[in-house]
Amino acid sequence: MKKKNLMEFMKRVIAGFVKEGRLGTAHVYQSTYNRILDFMGGRPMDFAELTPSWLKAFQNYLLSRQLQWNSISTYMRMLRAVYFRAVDQGLVSAWPRLFHGVYTGTRVTVKRAIDVEVLRRLQKPLPEHTGLEKARMLFLLLFMLRGIPFVDIVFLRRCDLEGNILTYRRRKTGAWLTVRVEPEAMKLIQALRCNDLESPYLFPFIHCRGKDEYRQYQLALRRFNHSLKQLSYILDNKVSLSSYSARHSWATIANFRDYQQELISNAMGHSSVKVTETYFQRHSDERIHAMNRGVLSFVFSR
Repeated sequence: MKKKNLMEFMKRVIAGFVKEGRLGTAHVYQSTYNRILDFMGGRPMDFAELTPSWLKAFQNYLLSRQLQWNSISTYMRMLRAVYFRAVDQGLVSAWPRLFHGVYTGTRVTVKRAIDVEVLRRLQKPLPEHTGLEKARMLFLLLFMLRGIPFVDIVFLRRCDLEGNILTYRRRKTGAWLTVRVEPEAMKLIQALRCNDLESPYLFPFIHCRGKDEYRQYQLALRRFNHSLKQLSYILDNKVSLSSYSARHSWATIANFRDYQQELISNAMGHSSVKVTETYFQRHSDERIHAMNRGVLSFVFSR
């Protein structure tokens, strides 16, 4: 590897994620690599070319390809992470505020959290829609396990569940989480768990072990989201369920119930409260008005 070659260094980082089994993360970094390669016209890029003006030009290129701001932010953050890795390894000198002029934030563009009433309606079985019954139960289980990501539940192993304690490592961040499985969640686990005792996995999403397991996960995710779309139509045309909805809903409801945001962040395995805040649904005007009334009453009422 050329010491100053950004592209070769990115390949090494991606290969490291693949070796660790973090295939989803590797996929995002690979997409970033492909975008940079397209922008550079297929030629290699050295770290010396990574300047504020280059980053601005790259951002404009992504905008010209009709990418959303959240997608642009993802590419910039992945590139920034690669740059910091190179700095840590002494390949390049640190450039303060190098990424200051490009967008690296997160815009909440879609309401992913669903209302409490919808969750309560999902508790009712769907005997007339047997094909969607497992999707309904799985969605509720994702919610009951503190909004566990779909990818993590797919790769849960039997040994991860001991009694009513579930311990697992997040595929995305590597953070370890311990969840106490409540009785209503345990019933769903028993109904959905894998019947193949030779399988190491708790749930029957991976059928061919050791063979394209990440692709099997992607197929299971597409099927799950397709079923949730059908389930949304049955519940209410205004309801939009997805694999993300359970996670966002758990965070939003916990926030509305006035649990500390740091506590919610720890429960979800986020690296910081700032990440968790992107999950929260905005409070309604009525709740804000009531809060103001409460503040004024506290201060001025005798």
